[in-house]
Amino acid sequence: MSGVPFEEGVPGVRVADSDVLTPSTAGAFPVHRLAEGIELLGEYKDSAYQEPKYLVQRADGQAMQLPGLLYRVACSLDGTRDDGEVAAQVGAELEQHLTAEQVSFLVEERLRPVGLIAPDRGSQRTAEDGTTVAPTPTPAPVRSDPLLALRYRVGVISAGVAWRIAGFFRVLFVRPVWIGLLTAFVVTDLWIVAQGDVVGRMVAGVRDIALHPTLILAILGLGIVASAVHECGHVTACRYGGARPGDIGVGLYLVWPAFYSTVTDSYRLDRVGRLRTDLGGVYFNAVFMLGLGLVYIGTGEPWLLLALIGKHVETAWQFLPLLRMDGYYVLADLLGVPDLFGYVRPVLGSLLPWRPAHPLMRQLKPRARRLVLLWVVVVVPVLTLYLVAFLIAVPRLLPAAWEATLEYLRRLDAAARTGDVAVTTLGVFQLLLLALPWIGVGLILWSLAGLLHRVLAARWRWARMSVAGQPAVRRAVALTALGALGALLVARVAAVASAHPATTGEARFVAGALAAVRGIDGGPTVGPGEWPAREQLVGYAALTGAFDRHATVLTGGREPAVVASGVVVICVLVLVATRRLRPLAVAVPLAATVAMGPAVTALATAGPSLLGAAWAAGGALTVALVRRRPAMLLGAFAIAVGVVTEPLLAVPLAAGLAAVLTHGQPGTGRPRRSVAPVPANGTAAHPAHPVTGRRYTTVRGRSGMADPAVWLAMALLLAVGAFGAFGAVPAGRSRDLSLDGSERTVLLLAVGLVVVVGLVVRWLRPHAMAAATLVVLAVLPWRGAEGALLLAVVAAAGLAALVTDALARGRPEERPHPLLRVAVAVPAVVVIVVGGLFLPVAAGGLPHRELAAWITGPASTGGTVAVPVRLWGDLLRDGVPEDRLVLTTAPDAAAAIWTVEVGDVGGVTGAAAGFGAGATSLTVLPLPPAEMRHRMAAVERHAAEAAAGRHAAGPAVVAQQRLGRLLASSPRLLAEPDVLTALRNGSVDARVLVVLAGLTVEHTVEVAAVPTGSGEDPGAGPRHEIVVTRLDGRSADRPEVVAVLTEWLQAQPTPFAPSVVTAGPSGVSVGWSPPAPVPATGW
Repeated sequence: MSGVPFEEGVPGVRVADSDVLTPSTAGAFPVHRLAEGIELLGEYKDSAYQEPKYLVQRADGQAMQLPGLLYRVACSLDGTRDDGEVAAQVGAELEQHLTAEQVSFLVEERLRPVGLIAPDRGSQRTAEDGTTVAPTPTPAPVRSDPLLALRYRVGVISAGVAWRIAGFFRVLFVRPVWIGLLTAFVVTDLWIVAQGDVVGRMVAGVRDIALHPTLILAILGLGIVASAVHECGHVTACRYGGARPGDIGVGLYLVWPAFYSTVTDSYRLDRVGRLRTDLGGVYFNAVFMLGLGLVYIGTGEPWLLLALIGKHVETAWQFLPLLRMDGYYVLADLLGVPDLFGYVRPVLGSLLPWRPAHPLMRQLKPRARRLVLLWVVVVVPVLTLYLVAFLIAVPRLLPAAWEATLEYLRRLDAAARTGDVAVTTLGVFQLLLLALPWIGVGLILWSLAGLLHRVLAARWRWARMSVAGQPAVRRAVALTALGALGALLVARVAAVASAHPATTGEARFVAGALAAVRGIDGGPTVGPGEWPAREQLVGYAALTGAFDRHATVLTGGREPAVVASGVVVICVLVLVATRRLRPLAVAVPLAATVAMGPAVTALATAGPSLLGAAWAAGGALTVALVRRRPAMLLGAFAIAVGVVTEPLLAVPLAAGLAAVLTHGQPGTGRPRRSVAPVPANGTAAHPAHPVTGRRYTTVRGRSGMADPAVWLAMALLLAVGAFGAFGAVPAGRSRDLSLDGSERTVLLLAVGLVVVVGLVVRWLRPHAMAAATLVVLAVLPWRGAEGALLLAVVAAAGLAALVTDALARGRPEERPHPLLRVAVAVPAVVVIVVGGLFLPVAAGGLPHRELAAWITGPASTGGTVAVPVRLWGDLLRDGVPEDRLVLTTAPDAAAAIWTVEVGDVGGVTGAAAGFGAGATSLTVLPLPPAEMRHRMAAVERHAAEAAAGRHAAGPAVVAQQRLGRLLASSPRLLAEPDVLTALRNGSVDARVLVVLAGLTVEHTVEVAAVPTGSGEDPGAGPRHEIVVTRLDGRSADRPEVVAVLTEWLQAQPTPFAPSVVTAGPSGVSVGWSPPAPVPATGW
């Protein structure tokens, strides 16, 4: 149970002669009235105070105690009587003399500072000297800040819904009902204990959870439901007693999550009603455990017994009076003291021999005073012991917890990538529970820092801060924190850029830029749409030497992406610095992007997408902030450069333009006819755009869509986008991000969620429509999907900032319902946490320097080396002559002598050199002789002609025999003499020859036989079956060898793909369908 605590800061006022103002000779007295929503609750019943206390509650739910004099004065302030009449009335009721000046003093110095008096209506008063006195400004209402209170919380269920929930469960507090339910609860517990072997059943439950981890999710779900039921018990008891409950929500109490319910209004009840409210949650817990116990008795599931025992322990924990839990409130209401923690300092001060008893202690009755003293003496040492133990353990806990968290994240990353939904979901909840205590510790330290500042400010002037300077300090702190968050994002992007493995498209793009910097004509090619981005990379590298300052060429090529990320971050920070966006609005997407590994990986990719987004962001910022023509032209030019750099940007720009013209346009200048008329004061009826400050008005009648120029502009933008879609990447290749399917799905879910929320906010629909087009382009299976996904991530981050700012700027009554906010926040948090589980993949560095030394040394015999595109740039920078390198995808790669394989190649024999180990190893293999490759091509051509019915003549047989002889002499083909003879004389099917030749290019193959098909005449046609016994030195009866061989064979094109692949004890039998007779060759 929780609520808005009491305000004990309004001390009792003893009106003595020294307090009475000198009677005024003015002829008129001011008229005061209570503020809106003030409710006078009456006497605090069954209290521990020697003098009666009275309760007042503000509209915001803050309850306060007032002494009898102040309460009676407050009751008389109805807005019709002046202070003189109030003094006369209150004096008559109390049978003592009271003047108007005394009433004015009580109102202005006691009631107004705590927010009980309504603001002056602007009327001016005349002082004694005849001067005009302005009305007294209304100070901000004070709120209590009690010790160990639930400060960080958010409402989920409104007070109206809580009232209806309380009405539904109200019957449970009827005496026969609660007696029967509690009796049934006790009987159920006794029945479970009487079954015996409770420990054994608990062990069985632990075993079930170990075998089925998803049961932990079920137990967590039961715990959440039980906590919600607990709070329903408090609000139901509150309504049953005659008070009105407030909202129900969740928060962070100290270091763990907690539910709360606002039942402050129960203080109007007597002691029995307050105790009923305090115990209502525990009573509903008993009802919940009754149902859970009956389910366990009916099913016998051991894990349900563990959940039931856990709820018993949690319920018993509620009775501890050390913290603000149910037991604390029960003890406080039994004593008649609303806030026990408010007496910690008075009691400790009163214990000092040289200090008199504190006034708050003297107000209590003797029995209550002794019990409060005993409670403080017990609680303070216990809490101090816990705090000291925690501070001692923190230096050791933090490193261990950090290492455990990193290892836990690695396991969750593996589970998420393999699609293990249960383990991943459980990991998300456990990760949240692991992070919340540390968040709570940070919040506690922040609160302690604020308390220390207040103590210092009370004692020394240098520590004080003026009220006028506090907003500036808070803003400076917020900007500093935002800057640190932005720097953290850029730093993480830079770290991923230096370690993440490159994709083929990214390596090609960077290698092409390096070739341009070095003036090499034979480098990798880029598409027409990538040319502007490559030229920017070339200019940046030539100016800064990026390719020479890093360990790899790829890292240098990614440096502009890191700079572009910094530009985008600076743009959003400028919007905060110029007060266009709130700090919180920018902090949310920045923190989400930092946390999500796939988003950081996408930002660390070299390519045109992020460069174009940075140009467009800078241009849009210039246009939005600077209204001068030269600056706007400069901003438009920057946007144009962004579109040229990444033509896909034209598609969202066209969509946003269409949305603006269809749904609304900036309401500057002379507006067209709008749905809502503009008020007479000139303020537009529609909300202002948070960045540009313009207001949107919906267009009716003849809109901009009828203007041919608009259609021409949109068509031009779409044409540029189409060019980027089909011309940006060379045919047969795709621009790709190194993200797997799960990572792409998480990013698409996050972006899609932001777009959906943006579409709900009417004045942000043009932005949401632009981002929606990028989502559609990222989902479609086409060549530009990866570039569209990266642009969608950047657009969604900006849209999330606008959405958060739009929701925060509205008045509280205009904001979405708390349940709607929860419906948006919960999926967003889950997606962000799941995205955080995907850690960016780090690849070790390739030993390219050792490979470069081998190529330039005598061992390579001066031959040409075919290398992957990811190695080409590094080898070129390491001093390998350009004429010694050729890309494996280049047409002239067939003329190379050597080829370089990345990663473990297994037991391949005949390797010329090897460097490194594992996934980052490099192996130099000799390519098959050029003659063999030519013979393979000839046999493939003749076999294809034969399959098509165009039978080849003698030249096909000659080419087939030559290829067979080359295979028989290959060191990578190991076979018996009869097999080699069959290869040489041309009695083996052409398809077998082609497949064996291709297989020996990558592996060492051992063939046991080339048998004749079952039922076939050995002399009737070529042999079309082989038996493979070993592959790369490993036996073919091993499952992994069978899997590799089968996968390779099934990947062959028609007609070379075998029809039968069978694994047996003698090896893997590979067969093709019998060939059709070829009369020209005698088959």
